Amino acid sequence: MGRRRPFRILSLAGGGYLGLYTACILAELERRAEVPLGRHFDLIAGTSVGGILALGLAFEVPAAETRRLFIEHGARIFSTRPLANRAVGKLLDLARSVWGPKYSGAALERALAEHLRDQTLADALHPVVVPAVNVTTSMTKIFKTPHSPKSRGDEAVRAVDVAMATCAAPAYFPSRKIGRQLFADGGMFAVAPDLVALHEAEQFMDIDLGDVSMLSIGTATLQYRPAERIAADDGAVGWLSEGRLVLTLISVQQQHVQAMVQDRLGGRHVHLDAVWPARAGLGIDVATPAAARVLQELARDTLDHADPRLLERLFLLPAPRRASVTP
Repeated sequence: MGRRRPFRILSLAGGGYLGLYTACILAELERRAEVPLGRHFDLIAGTSVGGILALGLAFEVPAAETRRLFIEHGARIFSTRPLANRAVGKLLDLARSVWGPKYSGAALERALAEHLRDQTLADALHPVVVPAVNVTTSMTKIFKTPHSPKSRGDEAVRAVDVAMATCAAPAYFPSRKIGRQLFADGGMFAVAPDLVALHEAEQFMDIDLGDVSMLSIGTATLQYRPAERIAADDGAVGWLSEGRLVLTLISVQQQHVQAMVQDRLGGRHVHLDAVWPARAGLGIDVATPAAARVLQELARDTLDHADPRLLERLFLLPAPRRASVTP
């Protein structure tokens, strides 16, 4: 009896505009592969901005085009304002989301519609799972393609609606209405969807754990540390300014999930991420030219230090012919 075929999973974490880091890595890996990157994986998972990237790969939108979405539309989707560094500026920034979402989401939806058009999950070319939260019922939700008879898919749901739902971070973007219910950011429970993907493969696709390899890509929040002093009695301004609470949740969730999945998969779990540059002015909604440059540099550095032999052996991703990760 021959060796069973490996089952390859790609898992993409959330992080708002920090997803440009992930998009740059995906674009370079696809350039190396010379075919749509989704064809190298049997299941793709993505949460929040990772969900947008996952859907793009599932529909074979060129990864370079998705990367361009961040660079060309990021300022319209988010903000060109740098992080506030004075008390008054921090209060004003917090005030923008007191009575409603900070951003309308209209620019994001227009950008997504250019690539995903009016397609539904039934039209996807590769299996994909995308976590979200049903805020109407306060229940978790995994949107998924109809890739398994054991798991009910969401084939009639538009891909744009799924993308808008999974990245609808509370206080940043409006919740997304699908049918009669409202959905918000899956990052509230699965900012790193590695375990979601592993559960899908084992429980609903009948894949043996020993056959699974997973490539997990973060959003440059490894070892996140706030740039400013931390105090025991910090209140709303201390925790919410500079996105500190959200970035802490993103970082620790990824750390925890990575540890659990590595315990199960060992060397077949490969995690690509960058150490958080504390004073680089990054944030989940900071889309300045300086932030874009830093994120692209971090992606380039990550791939320069990744083991190309491991990526090729586990995921059939060839080594680079020449350095890339360009804007």
